[in-house]
Amino acid sequence: MGQFDPDMMAHIKFNEFVENLRDLDDETRFEYILDLAKKHRDDPFPETDMSAKHEMHGCQAKVWIIHSRKEGRNYFRGHSNAAIVNGLVTMMTDSFSGWADEDIADLTIDHVRQLNLGSLTIQRQVGMMAMLKYMKKLSLDKVA
Repeated sequence: MGQFDPDMMAHIKFNEFVENLRDLDDETRFEYILDLAKKHRDDPFPETDMSAKHEMHGCQAKVWIIHSRKEGRNYFRGHSNAAIVNGLVTMMTDSFSGWADEDIADLTIDHVRQLNLGSLTIQRQVGMMAMLKYMKKLSLDKVA
């Protein structure tokens, strides 16, 4: 059996989302995102974390993201008060959890484009970029 590579393991979820969304039409893509939001409800986000401290700005919906660090890796959990945005938050937080600091620092708009979410409204696309910037800021903060 091969040696455990934490970097490769961390990127599996992102690659899974890229693969799953690659060939979906717009309607099926939205259903997929809503399904993510429904699954997210099975793992409730603590109301105590829905505070100004964890609120991300740059999105029309309310979005909260919490960040933790373990052994040089970043972990994110998030929630939104809007169903479709909650699915997008789940996708972003799951995609980039477990990534090392340098990998998070190297994230660009191209990573978001790989998720094939171009059919989103302009506001949601702006929100996705704001989420990416916020997650990068949290990981670079080194306080968590």
